[in-house]
Amino acid sequence: MEFSLLLRFCVRIVFFFSSLFALVGREKSCIVEEMKTFEIEGKTYTATKLLGHGKGGYSYLVKRRGHYYVVKAIHHEEVSYYKFGNKIQAENDSYEYLKQCHIRIPKCYAIDFEQELVLKQYIRGRNIADMIKKKEDVSRYIPQVEAMAKKANAHSINIDYYPPNFILRKGLLYYVDYEIEKLDQRYTFAVWGKNYWTGKKGLDK
Repeated sequence: MEFSLLLRFCVRIVFFFSSLFALVGREKSCIVEEMKTFEIEGKTYTATKLLGHGKGGYSYLVKRRGHYYVVKAIHHEEVSYYKFGNKIQAENDSYEYLKQCHIRIPKCYAIDFEQELVLKQYIRGRNIADMIKKKEDVSRYIPQVEAMAKKANAHSINIDYYPPNFILRKGLLYYVDYEIEKLDQRYTFAVWGKNYWTGKKGLDK
C-alpha cells in the first residue's frame, strides 16, 4: 500500500516538473521571438509576434518607432503538395499583378531580395480562420471573396482562398498573402475555397 502511494506521488512530481519545463520552454520561445530583429533598407524592425507559418514563409508582426508592420521571411522547407520556383521574386511579381487586378491587399513597403524578406503594411483586424474556429458566421463576407475571385479569374489566376489568408477590418476583407497561381478550375473559390468558408471542409490544410 505504501509503495503504491509513493509511486503515485513520484508520478505526480514528474508530471509537475514536465509541465513546468514545457511552460518555461514556451516562454523562452516567446522571448526569443520578441527579440528577433530584421534589418531592411537600413532600418531595424523588432518582431513582437509570430503571426503565421505558411508554405512560403514565416510572417512576423514587427514594430519600429511605435508603428507596426509585417515582415514575411521566406523559408525553403519542403512542402509535399507544392512545387516552388524563386519565392522572393514571386512575391514581388505577385504583388504587382494583384495591384493590377484591383484586389484589396496590404501595401508592400520593401522587398529585400538578398535576405528574402518582404515588409508589408499591417492590417489590424480579425482573421477569418479564427472567426470560423469560434463558430462565427462568416457567410456575410463571402460576396467580397467572390468579388475578388471574379477579378482574379478575369486575369487568369487563382489566389489562395484558404481563410487564414484573409483579414477583416472595418467590414472589409483584405487578402494578406500575395500568392497567386495560374487559373485552374479545380482551385477556384467556387469549387475549392468556398468549402472552407462554409464549414464543408475543416481548417486542417
